[in-house]
Amino acid sequence: MIERGFDYLARLLFVVVALALFALALSLVASGAWQLLRGALSGEIGIYNLMNGVGLLIVSLAIADVAKFVVEENVVRERELRSPAEALRSLTKFMTIIIIALSLEAVVGIFEAGREKNFEQLVFPTLVMAAAILALVGLG
Repeated sequence: MIERGFDYLARLLFVVVALALFALALSLVASGAWQLLRGALSGEIGIYNLMNGVGLLIVSLAIADVAKFVVEENVVRERELRSPAEALRSLTKFMTIIIIALSLEAVVGIFEAGREKNFEQLVFPTLVMAAAILALVGLG
């Protein structure tokens, strides 16, 4: 009975956290859209605003994906991980989300630095891409 109660509370906590993450992702999407709209109305729309909007969308996508993962793995699933294969599948899914988010953010950063011809700013996106590649190699 106590175990069932704690299981219920844990699932409730996972749902609350996932909803908070989804709300954050939605607010990032709204913020990016607002920046683009404000830039378009003031005549300041440009590649910087567009790339900033893309960056916000990428981050919001990653956050929403993590929230979905939390719900799928901890709320919807009715049983614990029973085999190493299930644990590996779950970990692979989570790491894939992270690798995709890192790769997209790095591509946006590299594109932005190249577009502005500010090649000193290429260091950070290159390190992010290297981290994504290392994570992918580690996952393999």
